Amino acid sequence: MDNALVSRFVGVVDLQAGLAVHGVGGQRDLYRPVSTFQAADMSSLRIDGDVCRLIDGYHGVGIGSLYVADLDGIRCGRWQQSLIEAIVDRAEAADDSDRRGAVFLDLGLRAAVTSQRWNWVESLVRNHPRVVVILATECADDVSLLDDTLSRVPRDQVAVSFDYQGGRWLSASTSETAWLEACRRAAIATVVGLDLASVGGTSIERTLELCKRIRRQLPQPRYVTGGGVRSADDAQCLLDAGADQLLVASLFAE
Repeated sequence: MDNALVSRFVGVVDLQAGLAVHGVGGQRDLYRPVSTFQAADMSSLRIDGDVCRLIDGYHGVGIGSLYVADLDGIRCGRWQQSLIEAIVDRAEAADDSDRRGAVFLDLGLRAAVTSQRWNWVESLVRNHPRVVVILATECADDVSLLDDTLSRVPRDQVAVSFDYQGGRWLSASTSETAWLEACRRAAIATVVGLDLASVGGTSIERTLELCKRIRRQLPQPRYVTGGGVRSADDAQCLLDAGADQLLVASLFAE
């Protein structure tokens, strides 16, 4: 693929019980360790769930930014802090400075975050200015959590993720409208749009529809999205629709 296109990619690293797993359709009980990483101009790289090897694979094809989803945190509140610190360190240690992009981090933040955990988050973003903490609407049980997060984390290191499953809004306690209004009011710098049903799939139809809809509502922030990207044409279509960066995994990893 064209280097300029690849530079807009964000490599997805889904963490589950210390392993890098391959997500399909948001059915997290069925996620399995990533087995291989394959690109057209390189030999197949064995991953076998090894997080560092997966990151090396992304770096090897020119992808500098990473999207790290702590599935243990999202599903049951157990943050994999040591592993996340190692990922951030490895991302920053890339040989080529052009490959040191952002590290988007979804911990599954909820309203009930202890002071000790907030201290860890604050230390992480203070020491690593490329880390962007994601407030995912799937987990955030109150819109007020955005103001709380912004009181602790610099605005340019906070993103809000709008989460869906097959077009269905994934929050029982908040609304899409409330989050849109909160993002406008806070002048949030980055938003993410995800329909989990498209993760690991072969079609960008839902991802494209969501991209267009959120861009109409929030035209200013950086917009990051993914799901179903399997070719350069898919990627270009989403960029043309208003995406700034694209989450990719299945394009390279299995």
